[in-house]
Amino acid sequence: MKCEIREVGSFFEFPSFDCINPKESVFYYLTHSAGRNNYLFVQDGRQAIKAVLRQIKNVREKNCYLPAYLCHSIIQPFREMGLNIDFYNHEHPLIQNIDENIRDSVILIIDYFGTEFFRTEKIIKFLEQGNSVIIDTTHSILNERRRKLCHEDLYYIASLRKTFPIPDGAVIFHSHNNLELDLGCSINYMSMLDAMILKRFYLERTAEPSNVLNPDLKGLFLSLYTEYEECKDKEDVHISKIPLISLMILSNLKFNTLLGRRNRNIITIYENACNNEIFLFDIKEIRSPFMLPLILQNNEKRDNLKNLLLKNNIYPPLHWKIQGLIPEKFGYEHQLSSKILSIPIDQRYSTEDLVSIVNVINEARV
Repeated sequence: MKCEIREVGSFFEFPSFDCINPKESVFYYLTHSAGRNNYLFVQDGRQAIKAVLRQIKNVREKNCYLPAYLCHSIIQPFREMGLNIDFYNHEHPLIQNIDENIRDSVILIIDYFGTEFFRTEKIIKFLEQGNSVIIDTTHSILNERRRKLCHEDLYYIASLRKTFPIPDGAVIFHSHNNLELDLGCSINYMSMLDAMILKRFYLERTAEPSNVLNPDLKGLFLSLYTEYEECKDKEDVHISKIPLISLMILSNLKFNTLLGRRNRNIITIYENACNNEIFLFDIKEIRSPFMLPLILQNNEKRDNLKNLLLKNNIYPPLHWKIQGLIPEKFGYEHQLSSKILSIPIDQRYSTEDLVSIVNVINEARV
């Protein structure tokens, strides 16, 4: 008889702590793996971007080049500050195609799904031409070497809650002695913390067959999560400190255990999949295991696979919906948005979980 797959995906529940030695923690990794860079923690990713933009001299007079494949939250701080935005396109598979003659501008680069297609030598060339470069390492935060290049006009940012089980938090790596910021107190994150705690309680109870749950519990923590996300989108970006509870959690999670599980899980998917053509990237191109992006033949096949996964308690996010956000002339990006599906491979799950997931994908015969 086929076993039912336990719930996989969605936001992180409150974690169990496994780190005794502070030097083995995620916090230690983040604060000691930046090479000669300094670091600053803020409450979320869009705050990190806005904080960097405020440091760039004459930023309102510059053109800001953003990738035409991105999350809407990245654009928010640029628009709030009234900056001039131009988009650049990509070549398959999500390789940035940026005009090499750009000068005295702001360029934002995304390390999609832990890849590192935009090489260091190209970054150096843009910096030599008077540009300020922001590298979004949200997907590649586990790739330590990515942050080794230092320059006063180079910034690395990452939304930490996409990889680590914290209610909120982001980091900026920079080469300034003093980043001029007046950080306010972290706000509104308690509802997200409540959602994480309730989800932890829910998942533990659902693992006990004899236990009867309040049917509204899942709806409650999902509602708290949705409200928190909607609040971020509606409110202006105010730069605040990272919540202390997030720093506490990061200090009590063992980094190598987390990294090892993610590496193991992504390899499990690649080794057990019947059709390697569904992978957006070759596994050798992934330097930091984030999520595993699949690319289907068309929107219908993508939605059919998504629905099948949902029926099996697997919740695959879409990175990203860009309709209405990006001009239609960026055809490759819009086609990709209609065909992409991300499979969770994070540290919460065992090899058995991942084998069960890939079996569902194989049965779909995509």
